[in-house]
Amino acid sequence: LFDLEFGCSSAHTLPELSDGLSFHVALAREDYVYFIGGHSFASDSRPPRLFRLHVQLLQGSPLLSCETLDTGISISSAIINRTGPTHRYIILGGYQADSKKRTECTTVSLDETGIHFEALESPNWTQDITHSR
Repeated sequence: LFDLEFGCSSAHTLPELSDGLSFHVALAREDYVYFIGGHSFASDSRPPRLFRLHVQLLQGSPLLSCETLDTGISISSAIINRTGPTHRYIILGGYQADSKKRTECTTVSLDETGIHFEALESPNWTQDITHSR
């Protein structure tokens, strides 16, 4: 963590993420960071995961807590784009497995109560996209 106000940094280990997680999507709002999907090094898979990291920057040392939520999606290497001035995003593409592309689109919104996913109608992907690696 980097504390820009006090000019210090610290490193932390979270048991929930100890099996290694890469190519995930991460979104933040206020004191919360959400990690969506990702590739697990331990199982070489892309399980439908969602972690919520709560960061409290207290004087002296930060306090971190991580929670596993049940509403994740199976995704890695996706594109995410903000869709407006509020905390609304769209997730495009990515992979569900090594040889299976994710052709669905999902709207993600962050509010005071948490994170919300909503399926979107997917575009008509060209064959170049659907058949490429």
